[in-house]
Amino acid sequence: MIMAFKRTIRTAIFSAALGVSAMALTPAFAQETQEAPVEAPAGATYDEGKLQSFVVAFLQVDEINRTYAPQLQQADGEEAQGAVREEASQEMMQAVDSVDGITVEEYGQIIQQAQTDPALAEQINGYIQQAVGVPAEGAAPTEPAAPAEPAPVE
Repeated sequence: MIMAFKRTIRTAIFSAALGVSAMALTPAFAQETQEAPVEAPAGATYDEGKLQSFVVAFLQVDEINRTYAPQLQQADGEEAQGAVREEASQEMMQAVDSVDGITVEEYGQIIQQAQTDPALAEQINGYIQQAVGVPAEGAAPTEPAAPAEPAPVE
């Protein structure tokens, strides 16, 4: 039971990270994610610290996804694709596990809830934008950055 639950969590993390396009390439994987979805407790709310931890984990998972997505597309056959997915999934779980303030289970719950809760998704997107240095929509423009190198003096 614990192994099946961990597999479900791992699948939720991986499917959320790779998105619909990768799942469309692998129907068996898409079917696997429907076996037993990870569900957030009804009406679950998360404090800012938990969501900040989620964002740190999410960005790490996204980076892993960017590394493995080309490998998944280039893998020949289901067995090779499965091996790539398993390796990526393990790395993603380790990345989430390494972040203080969130568990793999909580990460999966937040992913699931954000898919059906627009307010939570918007809040997470705001934290992601802050983390990567993108100003939030409607924010006052900041002063333009100084040039990287001074212009040559003639």
